[in-house]
Amino acid sequence: MPLKSELRKSLRDIRKNIADKSELDKIICKNLIASDIFADAELILFYAALKDEVNIDFCIYHALSCGKKVALPVCTDKNGNMKYYYINSLNDVKTGSFGIMEPDTELCREVTDFAGSLCIVPAISFDRRGYRLGYGKGYYDRFLKKYAYKSVGICYNELIVNELPADEYDIPVHYIITQDGVL
Repeated sequence: MPLKSELRKSLRDIRKNIADKSELDKIICKNLIASDIFADAELILFYAALKDEVNIDFCIYHALSCGKKVALPVCTDKNGNMKYYYINSLNDVKTGSFGIMEPDTELCREVTDFAGSLCIVPAISFDRRGYRLGYGKGYYDRFLKKYAYKSVGICYNELIVNELPADEYDIPVHYIITQDGVL
């Protein structure tokens, strides 16, 4: 099996060339919003998408309009640690670590109770067991290990593989949502 670094490069190349990306993003968002997983969540821990990741802004707007609690992560250091902060709109964010949009911690309150939450997890790729290939910093693995709640990976069909290399510290997601639905 190729090394994670080799897989990252080849799979990122595939992701950068996804055809009809904005249309697929809308379909993936609709699949997430239509799921019982989304409906049952009191608090949804979203991510702010990078340019080639699945853009889930529509899901964020929808969750806010439904009165759900919504939070986004802030990378607190370069050692793979992050915290979530509640947002009331996407106007509550600013450019943060790694050029990623993050909640303005001067305006937003930190999430301390994760009961009833759903964590939406980005990745370059997922395998059918729920393991993810991220960017190699371990932010989501560290976070998912600490907090017990449901997690959903968001990904394009083209980036679902049979098996990814997984280490003992890798934490699989409970569900994966693609343009074809929920896995």
